[in-house]
Amino acid sequence: MDVSVVIVDWHQPELTRRAIDSVRSQRVDAEVEVVLVVNEADDRTVADYRADLPAVVLVAEPTNAGFAGGVARGIAAASAPVVALLNNDAVADHGFLARGLAALTAGGDRVAAVAATVVLEGGFVPVPVGAAPGPDDLVGVDGRRWRRDADGRTLVNGTGVVLDRSGNGRDRDWLRPLQDAPETAPLFGFSGGAVFLRRDALADVGGFDESLFMYYEDLDVSWRLRLAGYEVRHAPDAVVTHRHAASSGSDSPLVRYQSMRNRLAVVLRNGSPPMVRRVVLRTLARAARDLLRPAGGQLTPAQWARLGREAPGLVAHARRARRADGTGAAARRAVESLLDTGT
Repeated sequence: MDVSVVIVDWHQPELTRRAIDSVRSQRVDAEVEVVLVVNEADDRTVADYRADLPAVVLVAEPTNAGFAGGVARGIAAASAPVVALLNNDAVADHGFLARGLAALTAGGDRVAAVAATVVLEGGFVPVPVGAAPGPDDLVGVDGRRWRRDADGRTLVNGTGVVLDRSGNGRDRDWLRPLQDAPETAPLFGFSGGAVFLRRDALADVGGFDESLFMYYEDLDVSWRLRLAGYEVRHAPDAVVTHRHAASSGSDSPLVRYQSMRNRLAVVLRNGSPPMVRRVVLRTLARAARDLLRPAGGQLTPAQWARLGREAPGLVAHARRARRADGTGAAARRAVESLLDTGT
């Protein structure tokens, strides 16, 4: 089965070229098309890409369409029945395409997506208990901190995405040492950083929602695929290596705002009525805490004010989408049986 690999670049040409090279070096019994979307494309960058990569399908986007918009434009320009998404700050291991395609094909038509295994670039060591936290430490779900060390262990970035009762999405197996047993949390969806998708299934559920811009756009598509009766699976041996937060900071004000906004938007769009009520109430409670203690809040007062202004539009968008897909409350509750109840 032929595949189009979509990579989105935003002012990171060196990383992007590295990602493209890792795809072009793959040996696979399929036609491989590489589609490069350049956000905020300028004439010089486009000319350089065209000169160096003439076989790549180049989509020059004059604005910054974000990850969601960039992926949507890349999929529209792609021609193969399978679309593989690869972060521009990741490198595909040898066999990535062949193994991912094999897993997708083996699942049959109702398997719409296969999540790859993403490992973190470099080595990491655990930070001793009581030691002062470092600015670049990574924190696991269990609270354990890890710090970069060339002689440290290889850690997993993710094996797909899990979703909890509060609407929080996270990478499954986040910071698990590669040789340890995998997590038992049920797989809910895929990460947009490394996944194989059937174009027809993606079209069936409306594709990526560009209004999300960045963060939670992959969880949103996964949720809609499951509501439509499709499956999302994991290919353990389709591996990519990810340079974490190379394209955007992992805890910037933009990341925090987009995560809060889009979590709410995606739950409004897809959740059962009980889940929507629960997440809306939790969001209001979080806003109250942040406004009472703005110095330590997740969002600033200005960001909460912005979210308040955007909220009516998010609700209207969700209502239109829910009416269009016609999915009942019982079906939504059935999909939520896959929620991770351990967090």
